[in-house]
Amino acid sequence: MKSDTYHHNDLKENLIKMGLKLFNEEGAENFSIRKVAALCNVSHAAPYRHFKNKEELINAISEYVFSNFKSSLNEVVEKYKSDPKERIIELGKKYVFFMVENPDYLKFAFLTNSGSGVIIKEDNLRSEEYFTFNIFEDCALDFFKSINVKEEDYVQDIIAMWSMVHGLATMLAYKTFSYEGDYLELVENILRKNLNF
Repeated sequence: MKSDTYHHNDLKENLIKMGLKLFNEEGAENFSIRKVAALCNVSHAAPYRHFKNKEELINAISEYVFSNFKSSLNEVVEKYKSDPKERIIELGKKYVFFMVENPDYLKFAFLTNSGSGVIIKEDNLRSEEYFTFNIFEDCALDFFKSINVKEEDYVQDIIAMWSMVHGLATMLAYKTFSYEGDYLELVENILRKNLNF
């Protein structure tokens, strides 16, 4: 019999962390609370003190991932709020840094979900699912306005910028290419070179 020795809040957080790991390894179909309990070395009944079913645990994992990502991005937004160009560059670097340092978050947030997180409608972009994208979009719009980009170019320019940042994050996190220097310097150089609108 496994012993439930965790403090109440510690167990909940560990269930979320181990659940994230399991979800990324096995996907939604093979995900179960019993397997998460085994990873946490607690009885199969212990997780039900926190989550009534696996869907509730998966939702908690999603909230955990995106809340941490959002907090990370908001630190940059606040620090560089008076300089739109530096803010978008630092935001891009933070985006890459967060995903490279937390590849499990990257996989859960973007590589295991088949739904459309960002909707393009009538030349507008918005996301109900990826509220972190909305932070990126708002900062991009401030930058475009500061350098007088035409409004009709906003959508395609935001997609291009997001693709560049997200692509760098994914390739660096999954070692698509090898870079022996400071990868954040590389990211900053690429962003600065490509933000000359």
